[in-house]
Amino acid sequence: MTLENRTAIVTGASSGIGRAIAIEFAREGASLALADVREESRLPDDDRTTLALIEEEGGSAIFQRTDVTDEESVERLVEQTVEAHGGVDILVNSAGITSDSPVHELTESEWDRVHDVNVKGVIRCSKHVLEHLRESDHGRIINIASQRGLRGGGDTEKAAYVSSKGAVTSLTRQMALDYGPEGIAVNAICPGPVESGMTPIESDADEAQLLDGILTPFVGQPEDIAPAAVLLAGDGGRYIHGHNLVVDGGYLLE
Repeated sequence: MTLENRTAIVTGASSGIGRAIAIEFAREGASLALADVREESRLPDDDRTTLALIEEEGGSAIFQRTDVTDEESVERLVEQTVEAHGGVDILVNSAGITSDSPVHELTESEWDRVHDVNVKGVIRCSKHVLEHLRESDHGRIINIASQRGLRGGGDTEKAAYVSSKGAVTSLTRQMALDYGPEGIAVNAICPGPVESGMTPIESDADEAQLLDGILTPFVGQPEDIAPAAVLLAGDGGRYIHGHNLVVDGGYLLE
């Protein structure tokens, strides 16, 4: 029970990597505040909500409908978490969206929307939770970035998404410098190709394309990212600061 007696907020918790991290945190003993714009599962083969699954396994969690682009919504999330669980020890910024446009086709509204969720969402959530992390002996912020934020490229027509994840990797290092002296460890996880709603596998061709860029004989699943988050959130992560941890099946080696 690595995270026993700790409370974690996980944004983007209804699907994908956020869902997997929240479930794994609960199994490790954490109390959860699950945040997303919708509670319903996006998994085609499992219609249970993240909250229902955690409660079925005996875990403790609440769901708070949250739009990370809305300041008041984020404030309510933190308030409800503290009211339900007494404080906050861990924040996982997993809410994110993508887009598929090169620069010459990218509209200003599309650019703004991606950066509002992927970058400013991290800032909003972190800002409102920091006062509570300062009161914790185990303060952690874990940002979900991407290997594309480290090298760029990897796929065409991802200008807004790649630039937003690059911003998150740099922001993570700056936040580590700012808050590490206060005992708050700030790190990021940079996943490689992971099958999810954002990267669906709908055909053999889709799978072959993803496998072509990695070393493993399988495409990563959200559950392959969750153990890295447990490491960073637990006592084993107390000496890890400002790191962008790549979990990508060897994608960056290609």
